[in-house]
Amino acid sequence: MEEKPVHDKVGVRPLTDIDLLFQKKFHENLKRSCSASYSVKLRYCPTNGLLPKEIVEIPKIDHLHFFNGYVQRALGHTIEDLALENGEQGGELTLLLDGAKNFSNFKKRYELLSKKLDRIRIWSIDPLDELPSNIDLIHPVHPRLTKYRFYLFRNSKLEVVFVCKQLNRATEISSKKFIGFCSFDPFIVHSLRWKFYLLSSGIDKIINHWEKFFLWPTFRIQEIENFINSKLDSYFTEKS
Repeated sequence: MEEKPVHDKVGVRPLTDIDLLFQKKFHENLKRSCSASYSVKLRYCPTNGLLPKEIVEIPKIDHLHFFNGYVQRALGHTIEDLALENGEQGGELTLLLDGAKNFSNFKKRYELLSKKLDRIRIWSIDPLDELPSNIDLIHPVHPRLTKYRFYLFRNSKLEVVFVCKQLNRATEISSKKFIGFCSFDPFIVHSLRWKFYLLSSGIDKIINHWEKFFLWPTFRIQEIENFINSKLDSYFTEKS
């Protein structure tokens, strides 16, 4: 696909429209995933690192959040929905999936995306069978990348990225804990795309560079859980 310059804004949708569409699609995907879920918006404290700030239903753009596997899946599907909604002019979708099961459960979805977009490139922990011809598969990924999830879409109308890192070793979706963020900032999208594509070489120094790039301030998950437990009743009461 032809490279688009970072500052080429011809035909780009206003950010307010994109944000509203993002919120709508995320809400729909979250409802399909589970009955109720939430994210914790984080704030950085120079002396104590990352601390919880507030519980939110929809993650705020360009802010770090703590969330579970249901929210992670809903956010990933939201990026894919944005690609479907804005794919009339083609585009490029890049994904780092957590395995063949993740792909096979939504195979028809990716087949539909492949008909609209110029290119789909999937990094996968497991081999994927019967891919459409314009889906590129990069397998296997480096073992240290298996804790990350990555969704990036770009064309002349829209640029968006969602990246997160799993903090625990849980395998059940409800028990998985992630930290991550979404952004529509073209500079962030292009920067992450460039860094991510270098990972296909599998060279340890490049993997190290990627991990240093996402060396987010550490925190104890239990501190976040304690915050959630102290705020959850009032959060759902206010929503109802």
